[in-house]
Amino acid sequence: QGDLADPNYFDFISFAQYATISREIVNPPAVFEEQQPVEVEDGEPQQFVKVVVRRDPFLTNNVLSQKHSELVGNSILDKLNEKFGDTASCIPKIEPGSRPDAAKVLEAIKQVTNLFLVSGFALEGSAAILKEGQSEKDAAGTQFCISVTSPSTLWSGQALKSKKPSVTNDFMLKTIRALLSRAGYAVVDSSVNYVNNQEISSFSII
Repeated sequence: QGDLADPNYFDFISFAQYATISREIVNPPAVFEEQQPVEVEDGEPQQFVKVVVRRDPFLTNNVLSQKHSELVGNSILDKLNEKFGDTASCIPKIEPGSRPDAAKVLEAIKQVTNLFLVSGFALEGSAAILKEGQSEKDAAGTQFCISVTSPSTLWSGQALKSKKPSVTNDFMLKTIRALLSRAGYAVVDSSVNYVNNQEISSFSII
């Protein structure tokens, strides 16, 4: 069992997880056995029990990658809100489905980026608007960019990208997708690229 607080171990195990997910998500069975942990006393070896899992019949194979990204993004966003929601570092509140203007969206994206940095995910980071949208009502059409230096997934992200997997460990982008989905937007034309020790995510919203 490794230490997930160690960036090197996190990078390695993240690659192993997502390489496995990408391989198994292509045509998985709808009914399968899963090893689920059971509670044990402190100091006792972990034990598992086999559980038969039946997938939601409406969750077809072609939407599994998208569903995975949604679950991961929402889980991280919920954790950030749980940890920082009652502090001065909270993510600016956006009413569900309110589709705020680009300045408000950027403010929220910047704070999510800051919280990733505070949590030790990367050394430095920034978020900016690359291109203003043409909508007079909201931020639709606006293009954003997030850049982080030496993220904990630098090696794994590059290694996975070279394999062109169906899912990747772009945790920041997944979290931003969840944030903007709750705000009433959809992320489109997204990409994650690596330049030296930087991870650069760009996307537009509609």
